[in-house]
Amino acid sequence: MRMNKDVTAPISKEVKRLYSLSGEICFAFTKTTLFKVARITYELFEDESYQYLFEPYYDVVDGLEPVDWGGIPGIDLTLRKSCYYRVGVVPTFISERTPSPNRVNLREELRSANLDHLNRLQWLINTDTVYTGDKLIVEKDGFNNFSHISTRSAQWRALSILQLLGMRLPIDIQGIQFDDSERSTLIRAYLLEYEFLASKRRENQDRGQMEARERGVYTGRKPIEVSIPLLSEVKDRLTAGQITLKEALQITKLSKATLYRRFKELHESQNM
Repeated sequence: MRMNKDVTAPISKEVKRLYSLSGEICFAFTKTTLFKVARITYELFEDESYQYLFEPYYDVVDGLEPVDWGGIPGIDLTLRKSCYYRVGVVPTFISERTPSPNRVNLREELRSANLDHLNRLQWLINTDTVYTGDKLIVEKDGFNNFSHISTRSAQWRALSILQLLGMRLPIDIQGIQFDDSERSTLIRAYLLEYEFLASKRRENQDRGQMEARERGVYTGRKPIEVSIPLLSEVKDRLTAGQITLKEALQITKLSKATLYRRFKELHESQNM
């Protein structure tokens, strides 16, 4: 295998490439509103050397200033490189969210992602397992989840325009066309508009609930009951890697935030 002391220097083009796989790193602003922030590529060469490439989409990245999306772990985007190389090493972004080759339940992890051998980037693209360290996911290259601009309300209109912008599609907002160079500015503007509209909606909901409580007609949503034995079993199985977070949520019928809050309460009660 070719040894490269500088992990950021690309492998020579003279070495024959045997395999290449690309995906797109997306920031999940909401469950359905994703922003493509970079293309990630894995390349394997005939001398068994390999490299990962990160190609940031600065037209989107620069627009995410109003939200704390955290950047791409292990990649210094302030350097403004068109491509970041990680040669002969598994980059932080990959290692912290994919199973290692010596994982105890590796076969189960591969089976769940429809793989017969470990390709860590392919696993990321295929898996339903949710990484809780940040809001970054990997989708297949060319992924698109934009359908149309919603007219349901001003808030949903802003959100659907953000979906359009985040997918890096040609910018046509209800008949008005914009150049790609304006994408980051539009993302910033619609992020601020959406947050303003969402906060006003929350204020109105809170005001309505308070008025309902004063009239004695609102008691709040009843919490979903999950028995302590079941919660403890799910926690142990999730920690051991026997089930995915998605499966844990399906079993308990809780949201991710509520599930982790219940886990915390369970831990505190067990250590009293």
